[in-house]
Amino acid sequence: MTEKEIIQIENEVFTKLVIEMLKQQRADGITEFLLDKYTVDKETKERVRKILNDERN
Repeated sequence: MTEKEIIQIENEVFTKLVIEMLKQQRADGITEFLLDKYTVDKETKERVRKILNDERN
């Protein structure tokens, strides 16, 4: 897998995660949206690592 492909996967995961988190906040009734960058980055990293591990196996 090339670096470009990994970056594409990372961007897709990041985007989906942010959308999921914003939808959850809306469902919880929060009107002023706020995301923790550290949490988003950490979760993105974990999901990308899992995807890459799954592709290797």
